[in-house]
Amino acid sequence: MWPALGLVILTLGAGPVSTVRVDDWAAQPPGPLNLSAAWHRYPPEATSFSRPPAVVTDGGRRVLELATTSEAMRIGRDLKIDLAATPWLSWEWKALVLPDGGDVRDARRNDQAGRVMVAFEGMKGIQYVWDTTAPVGTEARPDELELFRRVLVVVRSGPDQKGRWLRERRNVSEDFRRLFNADPPPVKLVGVESHSNDTRTRAAVRFGTLRFDAR
Repeated sequence: MWPALGLVILTLGAGPVSTVRVDDWAAQPPGPLNLSAAWHRYPPEATSFSRPPAVVTDGGRRVLELATTSEAMRIGRDLKIDLAATPWLSWEWKALVLPDGGDVRDARRNDQAGRVMVAFEGMKGIQYVWDTTAPVGTEARPDELELFRRVLVVVRSGPDQKGRWLRERRNVSEDFRRLFNADPPPVKLVGVESHSNDTRTRAAVRFGTLRFDAR
C-alpha cells in the first residue's frame, strides 16, 4: 500500500525528482490521525495526548490540527531527503491559540503554537517556529549540551496573523550551513509540533501543505 512507502513523491515532467510531498492530509479520513502508519510520535517514549492530532476540514480541504493543554505534541514521518536535490521547504500553517507567555529565549517558557521540525542524520535539527513573544529572526539553541543539537528559528511571532493561513518558505540547506557551519547531511525525519508544557497553558495550530522543492 502507498502509505507504507513513507512519502509521496511528485515529479514534474521527466527527469530528477523536483518535489517531495510530506503531508498526506487529503488521503486521510477525517478524525484522529493514524499514528501507527506513516506518522508517529517522537521520541518513541512520548506519552499519549489528551487530544489526539486530527484531520479536519478547513476551507473545503483536509488539514491537520494539533491542540495541546500543558503538554508537548510531536509527530513526524521518517523521510530520506537529499537537500542537494530539494533544498527548499515550504509549508502552510494557521495558529489558532498561542501559549500565553511562550518565549523561545527562555527555557522555562519555551512553548510555541506551531513548530516544523527538520531532523538530520548526525543528531542535529532545525525547528521553524511560531512564537508568542520572541521577534522574527530570533534563533535559540536550547540543547547545546545534549546529544541531539537543534536550533529553533522564529519565522512568525505574536497574534497579529493568528487565525489566518500563512505560507512559509526556507532554504533548509543554506540554513543548516549557516547554523552549523557544515554541509547538511540527509534529512531523516520531518515533524510538526505544538507545545504548551512549559507555560502550563494551551496551544493550537493547523498545518496544510508541507513539501520540499528543488527551487
